Amino acid sequence: MSHAANDIPRYRLADSTVVEPLVHRWAAWPYVLPPLAAGLHLLNYQLPLLRSYLADPAQHFAAAHDPALIGGPFMDVPPARAGEVRAFLEETEAKRAELLGFTRAAKDFQAFLVAEARGQSLEPYYARIPEPLRGYVELVYDYHDRPSLRFLENLLYESPYYQHGLQSLRLARLERDGQLPFFMTTPRLDSPGEVDWMLPFSDARVDALFRLDVEPRPLEEVRALLGLSPAEDARLLPLLSNTPARTAEPWREKRVRVRYFGHACVLLEYDGVSILTDPYVAAVPHAGGMERHSWKDLPAHIDYALVTHAHQDHFALETLLRLRHRLGTLVVPRSHGMVPGDVSLRMLARKLGFPRVVELAELDSLPLPDGHIAGVPFFGEHGDLVHGKSAYAVRLGREQVLIGADSDCLDARTYEHVCRALGPFDTVFLGTESVGAPLTWSVGPLFPKPPPPQQAQSRRYHGSNARNALRLLEAVGARRIYTYAMGAEPWVEHLLGLGMKEDSPQMIESNAVLAQGKQRGLVADRPIGRVEFVLEPLDTPRPTAPAPEPAPRAPESDTEDQFAF
Repeated sequence: MSHAANDIPRYRLADSTVVEPLVHRWAAWPYVLPPLAAGLHLLNYQLPLLRSYLADPAQHFAAAHDPALIGGPFMDVPPARAGEVRAFLEETEAKRAELLGFTRAAKDFQAFLVAEARGQSLEPYYARIPEPLRGYVELVYDYHDRPSLRFLENLLYESPYYQHGLQSLRLARLERDGQLPFFMTTPRLDSPGEVDWMLPFSDARVDALFRLDVEPRPLEEVRALLGLSPAEDARLLPLLSNTPARTAEPWREKRVRVRYFGHACVLLEYDGVSILTDPYVAAVPHAGGMERHSWKDLPAHIDYALVTHAHQDHFALETLLRLRHRLGTLVVPRSHGMVPGDVSLRMLARKLGFPRVVELAELDSLPLPDGHIAGVPFFGEHGDLVHGKSAYAVRLGREQVLIGADSDCLDARTYEHVCRALGPFDTVFLGTESVGAPLTWSVGPLFPKPPPPQQAQSRRYHGSNARNALRLLEAVGARRIYTYAMGAEPWVEHLLGLGMKEDSPQMIESNAVLAQGKQRGLVADRPIGRVEFVLEPLDTPRPTAPAPEPAPRAPESDTEDQFAF
């Protein structure tokens, strides 16, 4: 290469650049991608929300900025842009007419089947399947003679109902934390200074863009990749940096190093092996903010990424797509395929272009050079619905870590059985997100009819409170506890809308776990922001005494205050 070629500036994505995956202008998450879930969410949530906004734009905009209503069904669009929303609604009804026809047919035929089938043979009903559903469903009973449709999910991904041509990436500069609108309620209208790139998420050019994180390229190549002209450099250049790219050196020691990236995202490294849990890596705002690990703090290659469940803060497509080119294996929980919200993350990830995806059920395992990754039962958090989810046992050398995410210890005997199979756990990462959203918050649009309010309140999505967390620690023989996955960092607020404070019920429960854990002689902490530490060998005996009684749970009034919608 000539000396002149070496002098050409090379560009990478700037530290403050956010690349947001969208599906027809809505933030991409697991309920807007698979055709059946996407159709139900579109029909029962997105379209009613757009119409509600157009009926009173000012009320929506005010409510979207009310801290007490964060996460509620309110669009964060100024009333002056209502005309754009009206045009978007009309465009949606036109471009997604085929998916809407399929979804309406599915709802109507399911209702018909429930009313008609009482245990007799379902074979005659195949002739009555509506045309949009033909060839995409099997008619089945459960053992209680309740009929339903089993959708052939892989075939639906190959059907006209999977509209990958509506997928795009939006590049924008993050000026400050809290800038992004709530993920579920606000379509992304055109904004100055942003770059919209229309292409399917599975396209190889997506990897080429994100490879800039480790291999910067000349500006003209970046322009060509995004389909931009030199006249558009005013939009593009603020999203790029010509400072050298950096990645973290692999950790080669035979001790477990932990890098906490925020929320449920933890990097475990041991003797050259790297494992990233529930990947969500934050950009660094242009104006600064809470100190954090970001893209430069990851190794150039990540051996495994573990996803515990399909919620938007655990299966974060923004991060997963950006890591796809440097990821060895994506590990996801097994799906049961019984209800529309039980999305198969294995099928979805493969359709999105991930080359190696492994689905683990309980006690299924993947071997490591000096350990394993194994599936662990995950109770709670899903409102008693049959949705795929998995905690993970990660053994690295002599250290076994439980990645518990939002698990609730509903039966301590389960963890005793796990320990007999896999051995005890030295270290536990567990959330105390003890106050969750009502059952209908995200999954409501997927129900044939809305659950009554009392049912939605009693079956909230939540993880452990202090009492259950301490029961779990005792059952697995833990000697370290780190409470995490509570939305404490500002960069996940647009995904959760929790408005976490020191007096929030989740924090009260976390404080109780940490205090009681320390009384038992455990190492106990709650990481926040940029945190790094090494799990040194512990020679102290495992605690055997029963856990002291923790502080009582936060009162119900706090629960209601946390989710006002």
